[in-house]
Amino acid sequence: MTLNGIDISSAQAGMDVTKVSAEFVIIKATQGTHYVNPFCDIHYQQAYAAKKLLGVYHYAEGGNPITEADYFLANVKGYIKGAILCLDWEDRDNVSFGVNDAAWVKAWCDRVYQVTGVK
Repeated sequence: MTLNGIDISSAQAGMDVTKVSAEFVIIKATQGTHYVNPFCDIHYQQAYAAKKLLGVYHYAEGGNPITEADYFLANVKGYIKGAILCLDWEDRDNVSFGVNDAAWVKAWCDRVYQVTGVK
């Protein structure tokens, strides 16, 4: 089975997710330990109302993985168990990219699982 979906961030602030032809939407929630997407909940609620599959993601900056995971979780509390929890690991704005990728990502994922019970 193939699903059609999109990932969105504040760059798509004015998008009405209910009008997008997609079965799933993954929404940027946080970045590092300093940014919360101000449109995350608007897009989440639109996608939820349209009965789309949901995800929320954290854009890693490569700081302390536990601190970044805790920041993400503190800001997505209402979405846990209703959306897939994702990590966006890219080289832009990420001081750990290419240095200890696997260890950082594993530590972040392990922390999310430890706190939520969600893999």
